[in-house]
Amino acid sequence: MQILETVVENGPFPTVRFVGEGGEAISVSLAYDSALDDVQLIAKAKVLLLHAAAFDEDSGAADASMRSQLESGRAASYTLEYQDKGQVRELAGLSFPTLQAVLDECRRSAADLWQDALSRGETPVGWAVRAKDASGAVVATVDYEDVRASDDANVTGVAEPTPSNL
Repeated sequence: MQILETVVENGPFPTVRFVGEGGEAISVSLAYDSALDDVQLIAKAKVLLLHAAAFDEDSGAADASMRSQLESGRAASYTLEYQDKGQVRELAGLSFPTLQAVLDECRRSAADLWQDALSRGETPVGWAVRAKDASGAVVATVDYEDVRASDDANVTGVAEPTPSNL
């Protein structure tokens, strides 16, 4: 969908509506935050859409057990913890096929939180996202400093190390 117009409707629950060609529209309702102006509300709505886009339709509960199989054949359940504006939110019962997939999700989520914070004019510190296995042990952590360093490297044109360029 090509976005032709973006409309911000302020109120108790601000809504950002992305209007596309042919009358298509996507609306994102946000929690009220009087400190956010229209530009910041639009940026926050875009981040929320990125989170929503990360979930494909085929990843329903029926398919979750199949996708959660580790190479050894055992299901792996994780809890992701997100730190945002001094609050910790947990999302439990997530399944990933490998530990690398858990780390990749932590990195992607931390980058989204970082961009959201920047859109509010904040520079968060400490850990951003961490994953715990079923026993409660932390198996992956991504700090805001890691995200900032990666963001700075990309802005200055330095490529991030990847397996293909190591």
